[in-house]
Amino acid sequence: MKIQRITFLVIIFMLTACHTASQRFHNYAIDKGFQSKQITGKPFEHIIYTNVAANKLNVQQTLHIYLDGDGSPWHNQRWLNKDPTSRNPLILKLMQQDLKPSILLGRPCYHGLNDSIPCHSRYWSSQRYSQIVVDSMVQALQHWLVLHPAENIVFIGYSGGGALALLIAPYIIQTQKIISIAANLDTDAWSQYHGYAPFSESLNPATQAKLNPAIKQFHLIGLEDRIVPAIIAYHFVEQQTHGVIREFPKFNHRCCWDKVWRSVLEELEN
Repeated sequence: MKIQRITFLVIIFMLTACHTASQRFHNYAIDKGFQSKQITGKPFEHIIYTNVAANKLNVQQTLHIYLDGDGSPWHNQRWLNKDPTSRNPLILKLMQQDLKPSILLGRPCYHGLNDSIPCHSRYWSSQRYSQIVVDSMVQALQHWLVLHPAENIVFIGYSGGGALALLIAPYIIQTQKIISIAANLDTDAWSQYHGYAPFSESLNPATQAKLNPAIKQFHLIGLEDRIVPAIIAYHFVEQQTHGVIREFPKFNHRCCWDKVWRSVLEELEN
């Protein structure tokens, strides 16, 4: 009986190991009640995950648009991963707590699209924040908004998704607010901090034109974050005409945003 149990566990482990990061992320999303849809940008395809409220969106409601981090572009900081999709579904854990109409706008070549045309590993490495990536995400979102119009939009970006939120928001006239979480708001400063090669083929939010001051900015930082240190957010906000930093003393890059997310949303609702 014991041998049978061990054999069963080994089989389960092997089956789980065979799943790609995209499959595991998707399975988690479906298990939590989200729906997925593939939508066309230009030149990329994108996956969008929606909560129940988003599918019943009223034009007068506020739409929350979640943007995930960079996921896992590299393996052991040496080799590019074939599938860059996040191994940690933190963004889904946050969105799961959101009672507002909410969607997760997938990045190009993530969520199982890494082999599609014109995907290439540069779009999750040196060009992860490039103009072509931003343009395609904007177009995919605009396509979705044609079918699900909303008067007000709040972008919620985690880690590298915070950088993309700042780059995408100026193209979406309904943008009311940006909330970033442990976000890479200055990609040049971040690369220098870690000793990485700069993102020479990407846009840097810190060097773009200042956002419209009518767009409220809230940047949440963990004071124990060693992946995106707090100093990067401080420097970014100093250059903005309108931006607020919220400090979380015992938080790091991954912990413990999902523990406080519902209360944070309630606080920043107005």
